[in-house]
Amino acid sequence: MADDRIISLNVGSQQVAGAVFSKTAGGGLRLDKIERRDLTGDPGEEGGRSDQSAAALKEIVAALKIKGAKTNYVVSSFPVLLKFASLPALDGSQVDQIVEFEAQQQVPYPINEVVWGYQLMGDPDDIEVEVALAAVKSDELSEVDNLVLGAGLRSRGAEIAPAALYNALRFNYSDIEETTLLVDIGARTTDMIFVEGKKLFIRTVKIGGADITRAISKEFGTDFVSADQRKVADGFVALGGPYADHEDPQIAGISKVVRNSLTRLHSEVMRTINFYRSQQGGSAPSFVLLSGATAGLPFIREFFAEKLNLPVDHFNPFRNVTVAKGATAELVGANAHQFGELVGSALAQIGEVPLRIDLLPESVQKIRELERRKPALILAVAALAALLGGLGFYFSKGANIASAKAGAIESVAADLSKYNKEIDVYKGEIAIVDSQQEPYVEAVLHRVYWVRIFNYLSDKMQNDLLYMTVLEPLSGGRPIIDDEGGAMVAAMATAPGDASIVDSFSIQGLWRENPRGSEVVYDYFKGLKGDAESGANFFALEGVDISEVIEVDAGTNDDRYAYPFRMTLPLPEQNKVRFTK
Repeated sequence: MADDRIISLNVGSQQVAGAVFSKTAGGGLRLDKIERRDLTGDPGEEGGRSDQSAAALKEIVAALKIKGAKTNYVVSSFPVLLKFASLPALDGSQVDQIVEFEAQQQVPYPINEVVWGYQLMGDPDDIEVEVALAAVKSDELSEVDNLVLGAGLRSRGAEIAPAALYNALRFNYSDIEETTLLVDIGARTTDMIFVEGKKLFIRTVKIGGADITRAISKEFGTDFVSADQRKVADGFVALGGPYADHEDPQIAGISKVVRNSLTRLHSEVMRTINFYRSQQGGSAPSFVLLSGATAGLPFIREFFAEKLNLPVDHFNPFRNVTVAKGATAELVGANAHQFGELVGSALAQIGEVPLRIDLLPESVQKIRELERRKPALILAVAALAALLGGLGFYFSKGANIASAKAGAIESVAADLSKYNKEIDVYKGEIAIVDSQQEPYVEAVLHRVYWVRIFNYLSDKMQNDLLYMTVLEPLSGGRPIIDDEGGAMVAAMATAPGDASIVDSFSIQGLWRENPRGSEVVYDYFKGLKGDAESGANFFALEGVDISEVIEVDAGTNDDRYAYPFRMTLPLPEQNKVRFTK
C-alpha cells in the first residue's frame, strides 16, 4: 500500500522538529501530527551536538511512527551560503554553464567541495534574469544527512530554511499585496525575507537567540545552559521609556540584556531595509512578521513595532493549513511561529512552489544515479539470462550461433566505421563553439567583478569617518590606467590588445578628525584582514603585515579637517582578472 503521508523535518541548531502532513481533497494541506525537541548547550560549541541531534531525531521518528519513510529535511541558514545575482538573458543551453561559472565566483570554497543548487527568478523575457544560488560544504551536509539516515529514515535531500519559509509565507499570506518583511530569528542566524509581488530578496546575518543567551550568561556570570533556562522562564523584552522595571531586579536585568541584544539586531534589520531599497530597487516594507523560537519572547512584537514604526505580528504558517485536534493543535497554537519551515517543506513535496533549491547530499546523488541506470541494468540482466538460457538449451549449436553473431557484429562494425571521420569533424566543430563562448563567460565575470569590489569595500565601512577618493587597479605594483581617460600607462609597455593581470588594488582616501584619530584606518584594514583569515578570501591578506601595505598621515598637527591615507590590497589567485587595452 502506498504511503500518502508527507513527512518533513527541520534540523536546526537549537531545535529539531518533525511533522506528518496529508493532502486534502481540495488540494490543500492538513497537519496530522507534530513533534519538537529542544537541544541544550551553546550551538557554537560543536562537541556533543551531533549526539543530541541524533537522539532527538530518533525520538521524533518513534513518536511520529515514520521509521522507514522517505523525507525531505530543512537545514538552517547558518552553514548555507545564499546569494542573488543578475545574469543576462540566455537560452536554455547556456544557463547551466553560466550559472555554474557564477557559482564559482560567489562561493568562497572550491566548487568540487560544495553541494549547490539554483533557481531562476523573475520573468524569462526580462533583459536580465535574477538567479538565487545556494551552496553548503559537502561534509557539513553529509553530516546532517547521516543523522537523518541514522534515525531510520530514507533521505530525499535537503532544503534551506529561508526558501521553505518563503514558500510557507506565499502560501499563507497570498492576500497581502504590500511589501512584507519576514524576520526569522534562529539560534545562530536571523533571516530577513522581503516579498514584494514576485520580487524576492533574502539576507542572513549571524545574530540569533544564542547571542542573547550568551549576553545573559556574561552579565550574570553563569553557564550557557542556566542562562538559556532563565531566558526561557523569565526573559522578556524591556519596554523602556516610561514603563517601570520588573519588581525582581534579576528579571529586570535579564529584560534589559534582552533589549540591548535585540537593539543590535534591529540595527541590522534597518541596514538591510536600506540596502534592499537602494541596491535592489525595492520598496520599504509595510508589514513585518516574526518567526523562530526567539520570536516567542514576551513584548518582542511591541519592541519591533516601536523601533520600526510598522505593524508587526507573529508569522502563522498554519493560516491556510488544517490542523488536527488534540496535542497537535495545542502545540501549534502556542508555537506556530516556530514551524514555518515544516510547512514550507511539505508544500515543496506536494507540488510547485515559488522557490525550490534542492541540495542533494552524496547518498541521495548515488540513489538517483542508480535509479536512472536501473532500467538499463534490468534490461542487461534479462538479456544475459536469456542468452545463458539459450546457450544451455542449444549448447550443441552454440558455436554456430557465436560465429553468426560475430559475423553480424563485424558487418555492423564495418558499416559504422565510415562515420568515424564525420564524428571527428563534429568534435572539431564543438571545440570551435566552446572556444567562441569563452569571451561571453569572461564578459559576465567583468560585469559583476567591479560591482562586487565596490559593494564589498563599501559594506566594510561601518561609519562616515573614512572617505575613499581613489580605487586603482594595479598590475605588478604599477597602475593599469592613468588619470586622463583610462589608457594604458607607458611604463607598462603594453601594446593594444595585450592583457595585463589585475593582481592588487590601491585605495587612497581621507580620514576625518575623531576621538580615535588615524586608528579608524587601521580598524578598516583589520576588518578586511579578518574576513580573509576567516575564509572570505576576497583579498589575500592572510599573514600580511599592516605596516607593509598602509601609509597614513597620523594627523598630529590638528591643522586640517581630514588627513590622507593609502593602502594596497593584494588579490588571491582566483580573484585576479585580465585587463585588455
